[in-house]
Amino acid sequence: MRHPVVSVLGFLGALVGCEQTSATTDVPAAPLDARSDAGASDLGAGDAAVTDVDATAGDAGAAPCLRPLAIERAEDLGAFSLPSGAVLSRDGVSSGAFRGRVVWTFGDTFLTRSNPIDGSSVLSATAGWSTAAAPLALREPTDDAGFPEQLIPYTADELRANRADALNGWALWPGAAIDTGGDQLLVLFQRVKRTNGSGFDSMGVGTARLGLDSTLAVRAPGDLFALVPDAGAPTLYGSGGVSVIDGTAYFFACGTVGFLNQGCRVGRVPAARADDRSAFEFYDGSGWVSDIARAAVAIDHVGGGLSISRNPYLGCYLSVTGELLQSGMVLRSSPRLEGGWGNVATGVSLRAAAGGPVLPAVADAYDYLFLEHPALRSADGRQIVVSYARPLGNFRGEVRLVRITLR
Repeated sequence: MRHPVVSVLGFLGALVGCEQTSATTDVPAAPLDARSDAGASDLGAGDAAVTDVDATAGDAGAAPCLRPLAIERAEDLGAFSLPSGAVLSRDGVSSGAFRGRVVWTFGDTFLTRSNPIDGSSVLSATAGWSTAAAPLALREPTDDAGFPEQLIPYTADELRANRADALNGWALWPGAAIDTGGDQLLVLFQRVKRTNGSGFDSMGVGTARLGLDSTLAVRAPGDLFALVPDAGAPTLYGSGGVSVIDGTAYFFACGTVGFLNQGCRVGRVPAARADDRSAFEFYDGSGWVSDIARAAVAIDHVGGGLSISRNPYLGCYLSVTGELLQSGMVLRSSPRLEGGWGNVATGVSLRAAAGGPVLPAVADAYDYLFLEHPALRSADGRQIVVSYARPLGNFRGEVRLVRITLR
């Protein structure tokens, strides 16, 4: 999902965009189908800084990582295809593993003509399913006119507003997809008020339920987290990302903490109760408390999305985020999810270049929403897969996957 301070449509949101943050669930994955080495790159010291991250300073009791964080190789796996000729482009992507399949949720899906739902030329949430072995081979049904389904249904009031004036209506941006142990996935989404087609204010984080291979969710009434004006800190937990580790879901809420610096706070909840607001507690810098107002920044220098997973190869936590004012990603490691991340200088950067493995955006724009998808990770954690949105201009763009091999 995008963070609520985003004020630019779709492909212009590189600086603070957090749309479609993945539910990073640590599960073993089948290996990806074999692909050619076109777009692959072996990375030496000149390509990505190789840093032994000493993230244990001040974190008494935290075991160090098993090895320093470094990138050996990166490979462009290609872009997601579009479901039909009625779809012009779409941005962002979340994923969630469920019963041997992977669901992918997309945000603003731009169309070549007006859709039959609200009459606008955009659907704000769409989805498709794949296997972990062939993630780009999506199953995403369309109607006879080529339109995919609106993943999160609008309320009657939202539909009325969109049909009257879509530029000042509502968007429902999907985010994490969480396996809560039942027969349906839990899908988070942001309820976003548009202003003149270029201003976006997130008013709340809602939930919906999605069955296996379905692309139309059942929306729950109300918000899981609501915007609290003048709260002094972000209150929309889940809008900055969700990590599910050992049965616990960690929800992130991100906001400005300094000049060109986004910081994220974290709440946690048993994954089975991830739609129960009363079950949450928040990290206050020294422990977990029920008071949301006491939450402290756990990781900062976050740009364009955040995903955190527990990586078995590193033996500690791995964060992937976009790089501020750059078409590129930053990887950092820490023995603790709640802190010890350092800044971007303590991580490893992988920036866009002609020929890949990360492809540059159109001039005057940045690639954004760099997110890891643990469902596609190798069993030992040495290979990870990261998605990113690549602007191509004129409301066109693509979502691509990169496979990274750690050294």
